[in-house]
Amino acid sequence: MQEIREKYIERIYDLKREKGYVRATDLANLLNVKPSSVTEMLQKLAREGYVVYEKYRIIDLTPKGFELAKNLEMRHQAIRKLLIYIGVDKDIADRDACLVEHILSPESLEKIQEFAQKI
Repeated sequence: MQEIREKYIERIYDLKREKGYVRATDLANLLNVKPSSVTEMLQKLAREGYVVYEKYRIIDLTPKGFELAKNLEMRHQAIRKLLIYIGVDKDIADRDACLVEHILSPESLEKIQEFAQKI
């Protein structure tokens, strides 16, 4: 569940930066899921305090959601930077960072972020 929550938060953050707003249909298209699945997840995220969501309205991150999105972005960039540093192609590093950022332990992520700041 945490990985799914994080993917939604990341995509909402990305869409908001890219387009200036986020609609449920945009999110469904980006995540390649049914609109009903997006609605269900957005309702959960709203109950958990990560998003502001009302049906047929623009979706926005709460301060709690924005903070999580920024932390996820920093994790992603640190992993990506490390992979590129060891010789992985940039596109592959970006794709792989998306995969592993949600499954690494907090301790591993912290160490990767520390190392990425040094390189």
